[in-house]
Amino acid sequence: MKIRRLGGLLAGLTLGVCSLVLNPVKSEATEGLSTSYADISEETSIQQSTDITSSTGDMEEEKEEEKIVIPQNNVVNSNGKQVKSTVAGNYYAWSVPGFAVITPEYELQKQANFMILEYFFVTTWDIDARTAPAAIDTMSIVAQSEEATLGASFQMTVSRLFSTKVYPMVNEEMKVGTMIEIPADFKEEGASYAVVCVRSGGVYEILPDLDEDPATITFNAHAGTGAYGILRYRE
Repeated sequence: MKIRRLGGLLAGLTLGVCSLVLNPVKSEATEGLSTSYADISEETSIQQSTDITSSTGDMEEEKEEEKIVIPQNNVVNSNGKQVKSTVAGNYYAWSVPGFAVITPEYELQKQANFMILEYFFVTTWDIDARTAPAAIDTMSIVAQSEEATLGASFQMTVSRLFSTKVYPMVNEEMKVGTMIEIPADFKEEGASYAVVCVRSGGVYEILPDLDEDPATITFNAHAGTGAYGILRYRE
């Protein structure tokens, strides 16, 4: 495992901030209506008005409850099986076909020495030379020095979740087992793969592939925020 420091290149590295958005569902109580039995036509009119009001209210409630669901990339296809991430989060890194944390959450809780009701929350998203120029420049230099080719790049944040709120955390000792699928256009017969991780402060690290599936890469990510990129080595 190689750990080095590139302070100057990472001076402008912007680390993302993840947030947990809660969408409470609003509900309205239905108010009762009193009618007079002295005039049946009046009663009918009130009943019709009530039906219209109720129907309109239902339509308004349906509109209020409509939510925009953003698809998440938190499943990996490996050896004919689907592996779903063990940790909740917002998995929005689509530069890789599949993405999943594979270490059981209770093992991560032990590593972090969490108390009861403390959990993890993972956020991932794609990065490029426009959104994270310093990180991409560093990855490119590392790839060149390793005589490798840089592929898909993404950012990953592992945070602490407590009482529906997400808190930043950093734990250098934690090993967050993570599996990603290699993009089809980046696969090459006979090639080997690794992941380069760039973190705040100018530290980069090359993480080896820990599995034997030629379609995936398994590596140990860090708690906190880091930028990651796929490295391809030609034999």
